[in-house]
Order: sequence, then structure tokens, then C-alpha cells
Amino acid sequence: MLRFKQWLGVASTVFCVASAQAETSVWQLTNGEQHLYIAGTVHLLPPEQFPLPDEFATAYQAAAVLAFETDIRELETAEGMQLLMQHARYQDGRSLNNVLSAATYQQLAQFAKSQGVDLAPLNSFKPDFVMLTLMQVALQKAGMAGEGVDSHFLQRAIADAKPLLFLETVEQQLSMLLNISDTNENVFVQQNLEQLSELEAQLTEIISAWRAGNIASLSKLAMAFTDTPQGQQFYDTLLVQRNKSWLPQIEKMLATPEVELVLVGALHLAGENNLLQLLQQKGYKLTQL
Repeated sequence: MLRFKQWLGVASTVFCVASAQAETSVWQLTNGEQHLYIAGTVHLLPPEQFPLPDEFATAYQAAAVLAFETDIRELETAEGMQLLMQHARYQDGRSLNNVLSAATYQQLAQFAKSQGVDLAPLNSFKPDFVMLTLMQVALQKAGMAGEGVDSHFLQRAIADAKPLLFLETVEQQLSMLLNISDTNENVFVQQNLEQLSELEAQLTEIISAWRAGNIASLSKLAMAFTDTPQGQQFYDTLLVQRNKSWLPQIEKMLATPEVELVLVGALHLAGENNLLQLLQQKGYKLTQL
């Protein structure tokens, strides 16, 4: 149903959708004599966006260790697929058509049909998984579902035998991504259907801002989803809570003599309580490359 190596990244890029100079989404984080690099990524990147800006290669070459959000390779294993299904499906007898209102379900079914997707086989799945499925289909039809920045550097790091670190387990990420809609299913589906209607344009805007290191534009895109209490809750769950849980791990990396390159979705570096802001509040120096 999905290309699972890329699946987890769709949400960070699309669920939520200080300089505008010609810079990049790569920063050097410094504490005294120790430093590491933090790079914002796009998890699904059209092929024509390669090669990446030179600053990504500079940070990669300088890094002895690479850190990613999670180990997406686990989703290619039987155990990973089983774990995905455990989180993606309702385990308590509920189904999509009795969780959503009749109007919302009909709206969702109509959009799915427009994408060539039959909603009936997905009735046992949570809205979170269904929306991710529809996002993936829409991106593939638009020709925008190429290899992501994370996957690109993961493969390079494996080939170069560079040690790998992961900020969260696959189970932690699945548990978070596939329960965002809990108790707010109708609002979640309606807001994401609105996003899907402009998906190609939004992702194009995100990619443009990411490539230029335009944090002001990325922040505007990130905060656009927070205009309702439920949208603010989604934003907090998907971005803010994870930023705060990653912060001590990055501080621990910064205390080691090795240079790390930390790769996270670009929207984690923009908007309120973004990762760069949290690090600056700790007194660390950030330099945009």
C-alpha cells in the first residue's frame, strides 16, 4: 500500500504544514570547542531537487556520526510491518465509518475515490493511517514522492560505515503518528482534507523555503495549522513535544568529541518552540551555513 521506507516522513512534512537570504537549512551548533551540525530535511523530495546544496555535503563530510529521527529500515522487516499494523488498525472493534460522522466519512470517501482509492478496505484503520495513505498516493501522482534527504544520507552513511544514532524508536514514532486524531477524528480528517487539496503547491513551497534556509517562510507554513484548538494540539504533538524530547539527546551529542550531523524534518526547525529556538535558549551558539 505504501513505500514504507518513506512512509513515516510524510507526516512530518505535510500533517502540519529568521532569514530569507540565500542560505541553507544547515546549522552549526557550538558550545565552546565542541560542535555538531543540524540539518533540516524534506522526507519526500522530487528527483530534480538533487544534488542537494553544497552545505549538506560539507556537514556530512565533517561528521563522524549521523543521527536521524528514527530507523526507517525497521519498517522493511516482518516485525516492523506487524508493529505498523498494530498501531495503524483499531484493536477495540471500532472502525472508520463509526468513528467519523456520516458527513465527514462521505467527504473522505469522495476524496479517496478522486485519487483512485477504495475506502472500504481501509475501514478497520485509524484516520491517521488513512490520511497518510491518501497523502502518499497524491504525492506519487504528482511525481513528488522521490527519495528523501534522510534516506539519501542514511544510505551514504551505511555505505561509508559511519555510526548511526536515532532520536526515537520506530514504535515511539508510530505510537505518536497514528494516535494524533484520537478524540478529534472529524476535525483531524477535515483539516487534512483541506491540506490535501493544496498538497502539491504546499510541498513545493516547503521545498523552496527549505532549500533557501528561509526560516520565516517555514515558520509561516508550520504555524498555519494552529488556527484551531485541535490544530494546535496536533502541532504540539507532532512537533513541539518531540523537539523537547530530542533536546537532551542533542546536548549529549554536543558533549562528545565526535562531530555529529543531526537530520530532522525542516518544520522541526521553524515555528514556535522549534528545535533551534530551544537550543538557543540553552545558551548554545547557532550559525546558519
